[in-house]
Amino acid sequence: MTGRHRRQRAHARVPERRLPGIEVVDAVTKLAHQVSPEKLAAGRAEGSYQGFCGAYFPAASMAEPGQGPCEECAGGAR
Repeated sequence: MTGRHRRQRAHARVPERRLPGIEVVDAVTKLAHQVSPEKLAAGRAEGSYQGFCGAYFPAASMAEPGQGPCEECAGGAR
């Protein structure tokens, strides 16, 4: 019985790694949000993107520099 428990502990959960996000500027607030590559692809089809912070937003022009990063997205990307 003791050997069985010892084997179960050997498979500790590994924390999920979050890939770095891609910066997309919100067309309304002009804040730069971090978006995962999967959400970026889905956002292109839907017309709105979802940042790491959970906010949905329309994307600005790719040339728009923005007014700085979204604090929640910037903290989640680290």
